[in-house]
Amino acid sequence: MRITQAIATFFIGVIFGVIYTCTVNAHTQSTPEPIKPEIQYIYVESEPEVITETVYVPYEEPFYRNLTEEDRTALLDISMREAEGQDVIGQAMVMYCVICRAEAFNQSIKEVCDSSAFSSSAFRSGKTPNDNCKEALSLIEEGWTPKPLYFRRDYYHDFGTPLFQVGPHYFSSK
Repeated sequence: MRITQAIATFFIGVIFGVIYTCTVNAHTQSTPEPIKPEIQYIYVESEPEVITETVYVPYEEPFYRNLTEEDRTALLDISMREAEGQDVIGQAMVMYCVICRAEAFNQSIKEVCDSSAFSSSAFRSGKTPNDNCKEALSLIEEGWTPKPLYFRRDYYHDFGTPLFQVGPHYFSSK
């Protein structure tokens, strides 16, 4: 019986040894690096393809406003009356507001400048236009179009859609 117990103990020890060795090896082995395929480059010498297709692009004439001399004088005057101390953009916005009002209400630029909307600055009429004012007029004539209809100093009107502020003037549209 002792031999049977010795053989059984031997086999149990071998089984536990195998289990222990497999467990230790499984935990200590690192994961193998993936095999990266080698990239092979093939150089092909060829002539570049020449495309000889004619493409026609329609030519658009540059936009210029057709302002009369009376319109230019009225715009320079209203800009000096309303925005004398502002930069080019501020003065151009005042001019553009007058143009948009003339188009919206089917009036001439002179009629809009002489309307009651600008009556509060009528006493300042006749000032000599400065360089900013002249540059603003050239922007307007070349087609710069921000689209305001109304402006007011220090805050937006109660009507219309607020657009933006330039200096102390607040510009809005319909």
